[in-house]
Amino acid sequence: MRPRELILLIVTCVLIPLVLSCGKNTPTKPEPAPACQVSPSPLAFGSVVVGSTSDSSFTIRNTGAGTLSGSVGPGSGAFSVVSGQGDYSLTAGQEKHVTVRFAPTAAGAHSTELPLGSSHCTSLTCTGTGTAGPMSGEMVYVPAGNFTMGSTTGNSNEQPVHTVFIDVFWIDKYEVTNAEFKRFMDAGGYTTQAFWSPAGWSQRQSSGWTQPEFWATGENHSGPAWPGFPVVGVSWYEAEAYANFVGKRLPTEAEWEKAARGADERTYPWGSSIDGGRANYWASGDPYDNNSTPVGFYDGRSHPAPLFQTADSPSPCGAYDMAGNVFEWVKDWYQSDYYSVSPSSNPPGPVSGASRVLRGGAWNYGPSYLRSAYRGYAPPGSRNCGYGFRCARTLP
Repeated sequence: MRPRELILLIVTCVLIPLVLSCGKNTPTKPEPAPACQVSPSPLAFGSVVVGSTSDSSFTIRNTGAGTLSGSVGPGSGAFSVVSGQGDYSLTAGQEKHVTVRFAPTAAGAHSTELPLGSSHCTSLTCTGTGTAGPMSGEMVYVPAGNFTMGSTTGNSNEQPVHTVFIDVFWIDKYEVTNAEFKRFMDAGGYTTQAFWSPAGWSQRQSSGWTQPEFWATGENHSGPAWPGFPVVGVSWYEAEAYANFVGKRLPTEAEWEKAARGADERTYPWGSSIDGGRANYWASGDPYDNNSTPVGFYDGRSHPAPLFQTADSPSPCGAYDMAGNVFEWVKDWYQSDYYSVSPSSNPPGPVSGASRVLRGGAWNYGPSYLRSAYRGYAPPGSRNCGYGFRCARTLP
């Protein structure tokens, strides 16, 4: 066989099949694969006060190759996506930022699975706890110390005048408003027995209460149409339930008087005399005459429509409307001669009674009822267009 023919034979029989065989056995190159990283995961909000909100963010990142595609859902239950909802398509190294809002309307643990819409990252667990706490209502500090309680020129139930020591505490700067009370209602305040005392729950059931008196009609500046006005038409039981809901309490009668008049025996929170520029009482001449005013109205400003000049009239601790606007429920049972037997330090009030104490006077009463020492009272189930409240809190 000639050399040329031998070479041709080797190429035909050996090399060409070898090349074809190698080509058939070479593996196909894989497509680039994405990889999903979600951080942080799970998304934990911790404790959030019922009626308030908390926002938290997470990131979806493609840590692989290729394209990571999916869709972020809108959220559910107490969790809602406030930014970043919808489709995404991320190439290698790209990120998507998503913000979730936790808005609990009831106390207790909350959890949801937020869909992320990808086979590489299907969902994200969101958790949080709704808690009762001071969700609203700015508070002012009342220092510890003695003050003089009662009045030598007032009614017999304001006597004997006596010195009382009160520990430090906080009290709401303003009366509880319709807007604040609505949060209690929206969170199931009238259907959640845990907020109520046994006697209060029994009264609520027997009376069929589902909202304050006048709430539906809007009379007496009641209801959601008047958010900045004091809630009225609430009984002592409803005031107590609200206080429990926000993690506060009603002030004692002695705490209330100290916060109203301080340690220098003032007749009114600001001094010894009264006029219509300082407080809301019957025929006082304010733009809302013979009805309630917005809380904190008497702050020294000129209020328009119509123009009305007020004098800045806080109490010595900085609380407003402690004279006039609405009577305020306090914790104590009423006893006409309690001052003759009450302890000299942090008096808690009588252990029982038929009525609870009301303090501060109201828009439908004259100036003498607005004195800081004046003691009003009514059965705890009473509801009136001039009855409201504010809360207190003991220092931790």
